[in-house]
Amino acid sequence: MIARLALAEGGMAYEAVFLDIHVRKSQQQPDYVRLNPNMTVPTLVMGDRILDQSRDIAAQALGTSEAALDQETRAWLDRHYALPIEQLTFGRLLARNRLARIMVPRYLDATRRRLLERAKEHPDLAKVYEARAAAFAERLRVLDPPAVAEVAEKRRAEAIELMDGLEQTLGDGRAVIVPPAYGVADVVFTVFLARMEFAGLGAEIPQRPALARYWRAVQARPSFAAADIWTRFHPLRLIGGILGFSR
Repeated sequence: MIARLALAEGGMAYEAVFLDIHVRKSQQQPDYVRLNPNMTVPTLVMGDRILDQSRDIAAQALGTSEAALDQETRAWLDRHYALPIEQLTFGRLLARNRLARIMVPRYLDATRRRLLERAKEHPDLAKVYEARAAAFAERLRVLDPPAVAEVAEKRRAEAIELMDGLEQTLGDGRAVIVPPAYGVADVVFTVFLARMEFAGLGAEIPQRPALARYWRAVQARPSFAAADIWTRFHPLRLIGGILGFSR
């Protein structure tokens, strides 16, 4: 969502290519892996230049670069990307849902095993597939059902600490995180707040007046709707996207 929002905000023209990352796992296909060895989405291809990190794509879309970012913006980005959002969302799901505690580890392990199979099928990409399989093994370890509630609570505390930091910064009445204009930090934290809503922490936002004011303002920006930012799960739209009926 960060890349979509940045591209919409910056008015950067691009051709969207849908990847089914859930059923067909298109991000693990060799052609895509050669573009993005991390097997993540999105990937921005610009001629012979490839960006596969959302913070780099956001900077590019807004007419700057990671190297050119000011120190305050870079500090906010570092704080955001230090929080494993996946551990918060999956951790809370597994802590609360018995079925998820059964199915999610099975899914992660099946993906790990499939990546190792792909390593054998594509020797030229074996090290890349094996490294990704190791990442899924680590996810299995971190999201181990007996300990997942503790992981989720730790990440929840870190997320709330980030919201407290935003409240303090925005408390002087500024309209954006790093004045004078809506920039890379705002793109990243607009999506962060959407994810807080998605993860069930949306009730924390109104408790912080400056943050609530900021959240209302960024949602009203045309780019928010244009980027199709999700604040809750849309199962029918997800299925429609996989089947090719919607973006």
